[in-house]
Amino acid sequence: MSSFGLNKLNVIGIIVTFDPQIDPISSVTQILDSLSHLIIVDNCPGNHPLLGNFGCSEKVSIIKNSNIGGLAGAYNAALSTVELEHPEATHILYLDDDTDMASVREFLGSKNTAMLANDPKVAAVAPIYVERTTGLRCAPIMLNRFSYKMFPRTLSNPTQVSFLINSMSLWRVDAIRRIGKYSTVLAVDHIDTDYCLRAALHGYQLVIDPTLSFNHSIGKRRSYTLLGKTLQSGGHSPARRRMIARNTVLLAKRYGWNYPSFAFLCLMRLCYEVVGITIAEDESVPKLSATFKGALSGMFGRYR
Repeated sequence: MSSFGLNKLNVIGIIVTFDPQIDPISSVTQILDSLSHLIIVDNCPGNHPLLGNFGCSEKVSIIKNSNIGGLAGAYNAALSTVELEHPEATHILYLDDDTDMASVREFLGSKNTAMLANDPKVAAVAPIYVERTTGLRCAPIMLNRFSYKMFPRTLSNPTQVSFLINSMSLWRVDAIRRIGKYSTVLAVDHIDTDYCLRAALHGYQLVIDPTLSFNHSIGKRRSYTLLGKTLQSGGHSPARRRMIARNTVLLAKRYGWNYPSFAFLCLMRLCYEVVGITIAEDESVPKLSATFKGALSGMFGRYR
């Protein structure tokens, strides 16, 4: 990394709520002092029953989105608010309603975070996530055009990677302006994959810092052992399985020319999901059927 002066970060947090059973307010209070402002996007199809109990605060805004455009639509609504009402913002911190908020203060207070977040070549930095259900750390990936490298889960130093999940990722606002809005065609699954690939095409780097970690849940993962290795399945419903497969194929088609390695990775990922469904999950037949139908839909559909 090149040397440069460290500027104070002006961070706007964005948290999207969707599950009416999860109380976002209880977690908000412990992160407000780490943020310049927090935007809560109510993405419940009906009003979130618990947000109405939240009193007025100068540091918190609540946006009603009603799941229009899915998670991508919620992010886009929040980013539009940042542009209109917070022109001084330098960074966006994305959060989910099931993210471990206890890690926010340490992440934003880290010297590594400050250094990387101030680097104009770096679009985003994030701690490594640990799956809450299985206890497994993620295995980061770095793409080259014709090959990719999968780093070990025991990675110990800040490392450039190709993909970050949105939750707990810290993005430069100037990079977001160049990259543009999230894809509402994808709606939910792989909107972060798409955004990371678009960042790379704009010449940006993404960095994961495994010296920091946070607990997070993606789906309802289950661990299983295959050929002596501990793996995990997604645990998603058939409807989500269909969306995941469709979006995987859509993105393979869209970015396969720039990154043939990504198209191959998508194929391997679909196979991995099929194996996990077959070995570790209930309702395997409807989930496998949904995966097949989603892949066909992606094959003949278009990414607009």
